[in-house]
Amino acid sequence: MFKLIRCTVYFTDLDYADDVTLLTEMLQTLVAELLVLRDEAAPLGLQINWSKTKIQQVGEPRPTQSTVQVAAENVDLVDEFIYLGSLISHDGGSEAEILRRIAIARACFCLLEKNIWRSHIYTETKVHLYRTYILPVLLYGCETWTVTKTLAKRLDAFDTWCLRKILRIPYTRHTTNETVRSITGCLPVSGRVKSFRLKFFGHLARSAPDEDHHRVISAALRPPSDWRRHVGHPRTTWLRTIDEDIQPQNFGVHTAWRKARDREVWHQVVSTATLC
Repeated sequence: MFKLIRCTVYFTDLDYADDVTLLTEMLQTLVAELLVLRDEAAPLGLQINWSKTKIQQVGEPRPTQSTVQVAAENVDLVDEFIYLGSLISHDGGSEAEILRRIAIARACFCLLEKNIWRSHIYTETKVHLYRTYILPVLLYGCETWTVTKTLAKRLDAFDTWCLRKILRIPYTRHTTNETVRSITGCLPVSGRVKSFRLKFFGHLARSAPDEDHHRVISAALRPPSDWRRHVGHPRTTWLRTIDEDIQPQNFGVHTAWRKARDREVWHQVVSTATLC
């Protein structure tokens, strides 16, 4: 749901299947809305699971309390929680989720080390299995990541570590990463993340204008005239990451939003950006 006031879009809730996210600026308002949600759901035979319900404050200052009482139940007030398989952090960043994904993918990779990576099957088959079973675990939800240069190096380092394990190349052999990728035919995983992110951006641009995700990006591209950025170094946001992805092509994110509405044009943009 959303409302339009003086050309500014305000989102009050985001809904997916039986999951509901309420967005408010005040904790008291949130508690009142949760009670309304409970009362509206009851006639439909639905009940809120308060133990699974989480409250997260975005930004500073950080709250000192750990729970909030709603309908005589204690609801956890958390800095991060998992939603639809992804870790949502209070600062809006992706570092915690990326590190979590690397840890999960590493555990999956190690489970196959004895029977697959150390086996005598063809290297091509091992690489294919890696692309099929490990990379999807690593890159789940990567379309929404805000990836800094440091995080991109962490992703590529893990990817290279896996490929060296597959090829059974010890670090003492001093084989370069370029050689490893040449043998396996695998491009840096950070490039795949960029490609998925730009494709997702195109999907959002071509979606119906009345869809919530389309409205969110459109509103972010045109902030209110009275909006002022906080003092200090600008935060790495998803749209700034998109802007960096297409910067070598000499146009900005606003032009990209227009170009992405043409599927063929945007496909060429994505192909070029991935090679940069």
